[in-house]
Amino acid sequence: MPTIVGIDHLVVSVGDFARSKAFYNKLLTFLGFKLKHEYDDMAGWSNGKTLFWIAAADAEGRKHKYRKGDIGFHHYAFEMASRKDVDALGAFLERNGMNIVDPPGEYYGSEYYAVYFTDPDGMKLEAMIWASPEKAKAKKRKSTGRRKSKKKSKR
Repeated sequence: MPTIVGIDHLVVSVGDFARSKAFYNKLLTFLGFKLKHEYDDMAGWSNGKTLFWIAAADAEGRKHKYRKGDIGFHHYAFEMASRKDVDALGAFLERNGMNIVDPPGEYYGSEYYAVYFTDPDGMKLEAMIWASPEKAKAKKRKSTGRRKSKKKSKR
């Protein structure tokens, strides 16, 4: 049976290529991606694990605005390493006047922490992490060497 080892790339069609390229370059650079491929109507950024591409929509595609709910792209979620990273992205989006749909916070319960925002065409993007507040605190304690000592059990 074939084995999938990851997602190599995603291509998003955009209405105004220059406007979207500026938006995605700023966003993806902040997220650690580098512009690797550049053409008149396409651009691709890589973080060393995946590629994120944009391509100019054709003339027929530009006749219709993007609408979440149509067949096709619904939203894209960037998985982050920590809640702190989600918060940092939220602050970046705000500083840069980018459209935040839902600010950094817990959604779908305490283990899902995310920020939701849109690109210039209104396509929904998300940055998220699956980690309860307790796990996030424990991970922070471990990384800073301030772990709580465990009491030995009396058996």
